Amino acid sequence: MSYTDVHRAFLQACSNHGTLSKQQALDILIGIYTRFGDSSDVPSEDNLVDVVAKINERIYRFDQKISYMHYEPTEKDFFVFVNLQESPIDLQQNFYTAAELHYFRVLLRELTLSEDHTLGSMVCLNLTNETAGDGMKAVTKSRAEQLLSEWEQLGYFLMLEDKCYFGPKAIVEFEKYLNKNYADVITRCCLCNVTIFYGIRCATCPQILHKDCLKKYLRRLTNCPACKKLWSVAL
Repeated sequence: MSYTDVHRAFLQACSNHGTLSKQQALDILIGIYTRFGDSSDVPSEDNLVDVVAKINERIYRFDQKISYMHYEPTEKDFFVFVNLQESPIDLQQNFYTAAELHYFRVLLRELTLSEDHTLGSMVCLNLTNETAGDGMKAVTKSRAEQLLSEWEQLGYFLMLEDKCYFGPKAIVEFEKYLNKNYADVITRCCLCNVTIFYGIRCATCPQILHKDCLKKYLRRLTNCPACKKLWSVAL
């Protein structure tokens, strides 16, 4: 498959949105096909996968990628446009003040250190108290509310039932950053060896696994892959 205007337009859409659900991505691709492709062809999920793979061949050398992920808090699939550099947070310096970027780092830190990787919405706002100092004026709570809404739209965080979660973009884009800075608290799924934030825990041992990984595993075996006891937690 040659690299066409379809690929260029879809890459631009991913870059603009940051995070797209699978259905949103497919709807966008259908619109792009209507404009640039054969309007009699309706792209399928297979076409979507092919288009993303072709784009990734082009942009990987620029430390960029469109990643596909299953996001367990909402049980939805997403395509996430990410920068693969060591400190992607620094790429936002032209858009946010030093205090606002520090607030972002504090949110990442506290979400990582919390037991279930969630924070109450009021806790998130109160973290603005940590943004003053070193010549920085503290981020106000009203500004923090705006930032949380903006960062949620970009896919960095998710506000769900008065709790803040890592969003799909943060999980993908900041995996290296979090593993480097919080290696002692970051865990990996023992089935896929990918960093895990939200999953399902065994009833008889501390092991936590991606739900999708566990579903595939339990099609063949019925025991916990860590403690080897019968898996009893409902999926």
